[in-house]
Amino acid sequence: MIPALAIAEQLVDRGRSARSVAFVASQRPVDAQLLADTDHPRLLLNVDGLQRSASPRALVRSAIAVPKLLIATAIATRQLRLWQPRVVVSVGGFASEPAVRAARALGIPVVVVSYDQQPGLATRRQARKAAAVATAFAGSVLPGAKHTGAPVRNSVRRLVRNTAADDSARARAAASFGINPSRRIVVAMGGSLGSQTINAAIEGWVAENKQRDDLAVLHLAGERFVDLPGGSFGATGIHYVRRASHANMADVWLIADVVVCRAGASTIAELVAVGAAGVVVPWAAAADDHQRRNARWLSDAGAAIVVDEADVATRFAKELSRVVDDAVLRERLSAKSYALGALNRSSAIGSIIESVAP
Repeated sequence: MIPALAIAEQLVDRGRSARSVAFVASQRPVDAQLLADTDHPRLLLNVDGLQRSASPRALVRSAIAVPKLLIATAIATRQLRLWQPRVVVSVGGFASEPAVRAARALGIPVVVVSYDQQPGLATRRQARKAAAVATAFAGSVLPGAKHTGAPVRNSVRRLVRNTAADDSARARAAASFGINPSRRIVVAMGGSLGSQTINAAIEGWVAENKQRDDLAVLHLAGERFVDLPGGSFGATGIHYVRRASHANMADVWLIADVVVCRAGASTIAELVAVGAAGVVVPWAAAADDHQRRNARWLSDAGAAIVVDEADVATRFAKELSRVVDDAVLRERLSAKSYALGALNRSSAIGSIIESVAP
């Protein structure tokens, strides 16, 4: 949903009204929450993807996924007839299938946006008959792909860090978390659902460094984990702040001197858009191993330190401390990350979409 919102913002920047950019999304609470404060028309569908697990619960979900898709496609077709869109943009995933199928049935051109290094199944299938394909990474195997960079929210795309001009903005953002902006700030986050692996690793690192009064840690632990026991420290030493999440990610990126994160497409897109120094722990069980591929893109360019899940116990604390304490390394990682994000800060995707719309 975040990439789709970023694309919508690009189209609004190019002169379209928010009411003229509609969304077809799933009924997951996170989708409804992200759209709640926008003016975009929306259709939320009851859809589900095929499950990779062979557990009884997963088998039941897979069995009902096909009838759900057929019903959702019929609903999407009826809605598109009412909206009469000039183009349908897909950012992939199972929730995109009903709208793309409806668009094809109605003769509406489809633009496919692929923001993973390894495109998912839905994206690969949709790209075969797409009017245009925009990719976050160069060298895509998708037919007719154009390298546009990944869509990033305007508040993040336009962020300016590490300049004298942003001192007051950093102070304001840090104050919203109760953090002293003069401290070196580590931000740890595990994606929208949170990551038990990252949570345990950062809690252990905080405990090891609890006496340090030059550091602060903002830990976005995820809704599932925010109430679980974590580090708790007194008035002296490291300042540890634990939250489930934060709505304004621009503030999070603004204060982050070092970022600990997964390698999901949206996270990596924002990391390089702002040019943050990162310690990246790709999720080993991600579909098509796409997180490790995304992380490899960063490490090959010298733009992040990558620690595989299997190596967290032996490498994570050492690597994070190295980045935190080595200003030259942080600056190098930040500069190389920012260089990778040049296209992400552009509006190339918006241009492609408008070129396809009849």
